[in-house]
Amino acid sequence: MQDQKTPNRQYNLPHIQNPGAQEVDRLRDTITAIDADINTLAVGLGTKADKTTTANLQAQIDDLTTLIYAGLI
Repeated sequence: MQDQKTPNRQYNLPHIQNPGAQEVDRLRDTITAIDADINTLAVGLGTKADKTTTANLQAQIDDLTTLIYAGLI
């Protein structure tokens, strides 16, 4: 069996010399690994976006509070 991998994430690559049944298992493993990697990225980006949004909103509230207390709005 040929066991070739992608260079970065080491995902399984199909090979013409491998039996179809083995390739199905390998492709399933690869798709599962890609799904997990994408989920990790999505969660990370969502968390970062939430933190950034919260920080930006808090900064805007702080600025407005300062202006209100200064009597400028």
